[in-house]
Amino acid sequence: MTDRIRVGTMLIEDGTHMPESLVVDIEHYSAGWSSIMGSTSVQLGKEIENAGWTFFYMAGEIRGSGFGFSDQSRTARAVARVIRAVKRENCNCLEITQMRRRSFLGLSYTSLVAHARHIQKSRSFHDLSNMPIRIPFRSREWLYDQPATARSESLFAGKALQTWENEGGVTCLS
Repeated sequence: MTDRIRVGTMLIEDGTHMPESLVVDIEHYSAGWSSIMGSTSVQLGKEIENAGWTFFYMAGEIRGSGFGFSDQSRTARAVARVIRAVKRENCNCLEITQMRRRSFLGLSYTSLVAHARHIQKSRSFHDLSNMPIRIPFRSREWLYDQPATARSESLFAGKALQTWENEGGVTCLS
């Protein structure tokens, strides 16, 4: 399992829709994710584009590290962290761009840098026709149109000012 994770490795989420004309050799990696074998990201991107689909590349780096007793467990933990981050970005593919094995205070760890990738038919990232119902947009003015709600009367400015003046405070009106 560890020898499959190296710089250039691409993982794809199981069940990802792909063009019918695209034939990709995949090998199961972990729960819900498989490794793409025998293709570089450039080759895969060209094949996806030729089929009329889009292979998105997310510019931000995703970093993940994993500590463990064996190289396999360290790498698996680092990959799991990267996969969680890719899922948060709603992407279905990732590419490992850096891999380092180091130690800190005698504890060995593996550090990965990856980029989220996404395969879909539409040219716009996450076509709105496939998106779930959106939260309605509310303008900033909506916030100011609502009556003020407070849990305590002492929070109202008028009452606080009145109390302060009653205790001897001086108000300057200029």
